[in-house]
Amino acid sequence: MNAQRQTLIAGLFALLVTISMGVAPIGTVADENGGGDLDLEDALDHLDEEHDIDEDDVSTSDLRTLIDSLEIDTTEELDEALADGFVDFILADEEMESGLPDTGTGGGGYVPPDRGEPDISANLPSNEVAPGTVEELEFEITNDGDITTGSGEGVTDAQSVTVEMDDDGPFDSQLDEISIGPVQDGGVSEAVFPVAVPQNIDAGEYDITLEIEYTYAETIGTDGSVDRTSDSETVDITVEVPDEPRFSVADVSTNVEPGASGNAVIEVENTGTEAANETRATIAGGGGVVIDGEAAEEVLGDIEPGESATAIVNVRIDEAASGGEKPLDLEFTYRDSNGVQQEAEPETASLAPAGEQQFSIQNLEDDLAVGYDGDVTGQVHNDGPRSVDDAVLVVEPMSETLFIEDTRYALPEIEPGETADFRFPTDVSGQADGGDRQLRFTVEYTGGDNSPLEDGPHSERVVVEDYQDEFSLEGENITVRQGETTEFALEITNERSGTLSNIDAMLYTSGELDTDNDEAFVPELAPGESAEITFDVSASDMATPETHPVELDFQYDTERGDTTISDTYQHPIEVENAEDDGGGITGTLVGILGALTVAGVGITLWWRRG
Repeated sequence: MNAQRQTLIAGLFALLVTISMGVAPIGTVADENGGGDLDLEDALDHLDEEHDIDEDDVSTSDLRTLIDSLEIDTTEELDEALADGFVDFILADEEMESGLPDTGTGGGGYVPPDRGEPDISANLPSNEVAPGTVEELEFEITNDGDITTGSGEGVTDAQSVTVEMDDDGPFDSQLDEISIGPVQDGGVSEAVFPVAVPQNIDAGEYDITLEIEYTYAETIGTDGSVDRTSDSETVDITVEVPDEPRFSVADVSTNVEPGASGNAVIEVENTGTEAANETRATIAGGGGVVIDGEAAEEVLGDIEPGESATAIVNVRIDEAASGGEKPLDLEFTYRDSNGVQQEAEPETASLAPAGEQQFSIQNLEDDLAVGYDGDVTGQVHNDGPRSVDDAVLVVEPMSETLFIEDTRYALPEIEPGETADFRFPTDVSGQADGGDRQLRFTVEYTGGDNSPLEDGPHSERVVVEDYQDEFSLEGENITVRQGETTEFALEITNERSGTLSNIDAMLYTSGELDTDNDEAFVPELAPGESAEITFDVSASDMATPETHPVELDFQYDTERGDTTISDTYQHPIEVENAEDDGGGITGTLVGILGALTVAGVGITLWWRRG
């Protein structure tokens, strides 16, 4: 207590003592001081509720004198008077002593309870937010407690403090309420609210409202008793969306597919309210996308509000990259209207690789048989997404018994959804067994950026048939008498799956048989088609009456254009006895001529098969 206050209280105390002794009338004090406005009943109620002083223990006249003498207008001012030692003056059973009253520090005087309350406020030191972001608003919750009576220890601390986002304005708070625990008198605690800022919000100032609730010890009595209560504060705080350039990625386009590299075009728009000068962007990729080897530094120049700038960067997309869009991270720097270099909020964009080109094999057919050449044919279907004009179909036999001389087939331009035919001439080893064989097909092509790419392999099956003669022969029983000649006909049928042409049939006789008409010709036979060929056969006079074989083979052209000689076929000729004419010189000459004929046939057969 300072000297001036002590002097004032001493003078007042002396005056009150004089009044209580009847020396000076009450009116004198009231006239001099003008009196206090605190109602006597309110004062008595306050003494009862807050200080546990019963109305019967109070001298109402002395209390009225105290109020008027000290001009007490409020219960707070009454508490201050009691704290200064005037409590003894108003008690009915106490006698006033001369001098200053005991204020409780020396012993025996009244000791007031500790009374007070927290004074909670909130502020937002960093209140600027950027559109299209989720910002963390870090509110500072401050307690500057108020002491009413006593030392104030323990009554100014806020306990169980919760902060509620009562009104988030145009923003979208990700949390409704946060508990921050106690806030000591003179202390500061932090409440962090993640808030989504709309992309299209206008620059300006916006109010949000916090509701802060807490409990505290309103009164701590001298006996240790605690009177707890709760309270709340409503605080409006301003959040600012500043006038500045803001950037968004309007579009990202590329025709680069996984496994390739090429250009991507990135369009950046200034969606802010101020121009951005000397704008630069640093662009990096992720998810299997590499930009310019690592990151691209692009100069975008001056961009007015609402205008766009374009950056063209080289991208490489890993072949193993999974499907879907890939992230691009962009960081921006610019100079503001004062020429000061600034950093804008970073942006994340999405790059969608071009759809991976795909093909499929359709309508695969073959006419393969053991020991013969054939064809594998089919169609390549362009499954999309783009047309291809330089594709090559590559086939790989997965069996050593199949031989494909030219394994690469150049395809024409194929639009998405269209097909192109292919044909691979294929030879089958004569040592092979019939059955299924596997072929692998791969389509090689170039990407939109001329990178070499491929689709496949696509595994397909073909069937190799067991060995089968090219032709089947049918004919009536053919007979010839000794020393005579017979003309006969055979029906040949094409047993192959392809058309055979220029079929030249040769008949070979030996021994006791001979022929003057040993050749026949068929222009063409489709699969399963038949034709009749005619020959003649002669038996010598001395031919043995029994079944003799004649042999045939066929020289023909395949659909591939190859000329082939078939294996040798045999057909039976039945020699019958001739009518006996006595033999003699004629029979001998026939025998000699027959022997010469046999020799001639042997020479002819040796020449053709050679």
